[in-house]
Amino acid sequence: MTSARDAARDAAPIMIGYITLGLAAGLLLVAQGLAWWWAPVWSVVIYSGTMQMLLVPLAGAGQPLAAIAASTLFVSGRHVFYGLGFPLDRVHGRPLTRLYAIHAITDEVYALLASRDRTVMSGRYVVTVEVMSHSAWITGTTAGALAGTGLAALIGQRVELLGFVLTALFVILAIENWKAHPDLAVLLSGFVAGAVGLVVGGSAALLSALGTLAAALIALYAWRRRTTRAQAGGSAR
Repeated sequence: MTSARDAARDAAPIMIGYITLGLAAGLLLVAQGLAWWWAPVWSVVIYSGTMQMLLVPLAGAGQPLAAIAASTLFVSGRHVFYGLGFPLDRVHGRPLTRLYAIHAITDEVYALLASRDRTVMSGRYVVTVEVMSHSAWITGTTAGALAGTGLAALIGQRVELLGFVLTALFVILAIENWKAHPDLAVLLSGFVAGAVGLVVGGSAALLSALGTLAAALIALYAWRRRTTRAQAGGSAR
């Protein structure tokens, strides 16, 4: 894990996934009436797949900047902890290179790097994995946005129907998560959070739903931990 070839080999599955998902993100952006060039701009600056998906309807609806910022904190705040736990000691050189190494950490890249032996991981390997993954995401979103622009020229306002890709994406993610971790309490928490968002509506819909979900998950975790400790204490007696 020292050469660019090693990085290309390991990053290939991430790149394929990012291009595929990026196409959907680009199509969604155009379906909401935004210009295609927002796709590469957001992909470079934001580089958070889930947040970019959510930002499209938020920006399209003209939501307040404060609501968008708070939503970003809920959705992508975990990336801060990625930067704290990232093997930054392997990346040397210019400060901009090190800053980019922190910026370009995503769920998939972090999972890949965390599964490797950092003692034999070179800085070139780390940065190359990140650059290739990031480039794949930019390519996918830009291609999707350009394709959506072409479709809009052909079918006009009906391109808005492509907005279903966001709903379809999260439905698939929910199904896959249920298959991997079937947890009825978590599923019900999600339904309750969604209902709260629908009731509140307006610019506070997403924030209220995310806040409700966070509170429900924290309460569920605390209750299960207390129950586990109580059962362990009873068994010890």
